[in-house]
Amino acid sequence: MNDIVYPMKVHAVKLEYRRLMLEKMPHGYFKERNGKSYVIINYDPSNPKVNCRHQRRVRVTTKTGQDLAHKINEFQKIHVEYMSLLNDWKRMYCFAPPKVIFPIKQFSDPHCMDNAFYNNQAGCCGKYKPDKPTISKHGELKSKNEQMGADLLELMRIPFKYETSVYLPSINEMINPDYLANFYEIDRCSYVEILGMNDKGNYSVSTATKINGFSLEKYRPGREVIYIILYDKQNFDEEYFVSQVLSAFNDMIPDSALIWKSETKAA
Repeated sequence: MNDIVYPMKVHAVKLEYRRLMLEKMPHGYFKERNGKSYVIINYDPSNPKVNCRHQRRVRVTTKTGQDLAHKINEFQKIHVEYMSLLNDWKRMYCFAPPKVIFPIKQFSDPHCMDNAFYNNQAGCCGKYKPDKPTISKHGELKSKNEQMGADLLELMRIPFKYETSVYLPSINEMINPDYLANFYEIDRCSYVEILGMNDKGNYSVSTATKINGFSLEKYRPGREVIYIILYDKQNFDEEYFVSQVLSAFNDMIPDSALIWKSETKAA
């Protein structure tokens, strides 16, 4: 699966989030001159005297240059993401993207699963080690299906941690959900659970117990926990995985957070 089509609200949020990021970042590029590398700044929100006509040029090898080079590398990365999102929007819609009111507030957040929560969680907490683990760029995973799920989260540009820990008092168990996905643009994160091998008795009972525990502790499906049900463990459905994750992301964005322009053509 190569192309990700974001739902409209997710697309709008990702686009506006990056536009606002770019407003706060210095802009510039790199240039070679007489065998020396320079970072050129042509916009700096902290210094209004810097602009396209009055640029700042600093040797990359200096301490200041190294700091600016890091910032410009980050600017260029975000700018590429922004332009890709903007071009996709213009290709798909005949109206301008909305403004978004940040921070986006949730109607309910029973477990305070925000960016701070995500950052404080440790990954790779699971104790079970399979006889034949799947070695991937994401580390050592338990199955090929988990690797494909991790690859898709990366493709969607959704940061995640593998097998964090959560205690469910109602079933008196500490469990390790497959992923903790970070929807950082809206200051939210959710557990993502791949549920397969339901033809096996012990696994099926364990899955039902886990789902019941989440429910009793008020982890809402499609909010705090996203279930990916594999009806055929031998055939991982990539489109289904993506749709489940992005549908949850989209539903967590209230309509009231978007302010639409009156123009009918994209900017």
